[in-house]
Amino acid sequence: HSYGVRDFPLANDGPPSPLPKPLVTWAEHGDRFVAGVENGPLSATQFHPEKSGDAGAQLLTNWLNTL
Repeated sequence: HSYGVRDFPLANDGPPSPLPKPLVTWAEHGDRFVAGVENGPLSATQFHPEKSGDAGAQLLTNWLNTL
């Protein structure tokens, strides 16, 4: 399945940030890309667990139970 492709390059050329550096998870499918980012209570993923059947539903349930 193909869910689309979007490229958003990351740049580290701005002023220093007072925020802690995020935990970044990378994945590879042809090219290397950021699959997830976590910074304190904020988290983001670059995939669609709701399209992954029972395993994706369980992942979302597990995540919701941590809130």
